[in-house]
Amino acid sequence: MALPKSAPVKKNVAGYPIEGSALLPSETLNAKIPITEKNILIGSIDEYFKNDVLRKNDIAEAQGVAYWGSQYQRMQYEQLRKRDPLYEQYIMKTYGSYSNFEQINSIGDALDVFNPYVDYKIDVTIITKDKFYKTDHISPYEIISESLSGLCTIDYLQVNGRADRITGTLYKKYILPSKINERSNFFFPMVDNRIGLWNTVKQKWSSFYMNRVIRFVRDDTTGLE
Repeated sequence: MALPKSAPVKKNVAGYPIEGSALLPSETLNAKIPITEKNILIGSIDEYFKNDVLRKNDIAEAQGVAYWGSQYQRMQYEQLRKRDPLYEQYIMKTYGSYSNFEQINSIGDALDVFNPYVDYKIDVTIITKDKFYKTDHISPYEIISESLSGLCTIDYLQVNGRADRITGTLYKKYILPSKINERSNFFFPMVDNRIGLWNTVKQKWSSFYMNRVIRFVRDDTTGLE
């Protein structure tokens, strides 16, 4: 599933301007984070996830809350509009408005209802400092929106059946400055709902198919003091 080593900048989505590496005043560039790449076997995914992604104190002290429609989810998506001007340009040029985009793709469904036309049944966890959020379904565009907001961990099966993991993002503070211009190529799902993210372990673009994802986690405590 290797992606092209370098996506031509001139072919960026819908002719959007070349993106610089400038961050908002509240953001700090962190293109390399201390994450160790590990391979896992499908039979031990649950135990691996429990030990490696959710620490025991996270589970014991956190309060599980339904994610879709929560105040935290709505706040994250609202902040995304302000934090990522290039993504907003893509939405406005492609759909005309955010409301059209959210309605057409069932983004952040407040009713928390599985939509078989757009959603995939996946174990989803969003970890914050004082609680974690859960849902059992997510769509390709929602995974992209989530990855634009932070670091995500995806446990999935490769096409050869081997279990693997990607720790990735589309949040530009975690992407090498030399690769930021390629980011807009992954604002939308590729053929067969293949999602591309910046792999923070391998320091290159990686991808996975939605129908092969087992578990999705976004840890918003990463980088907190």
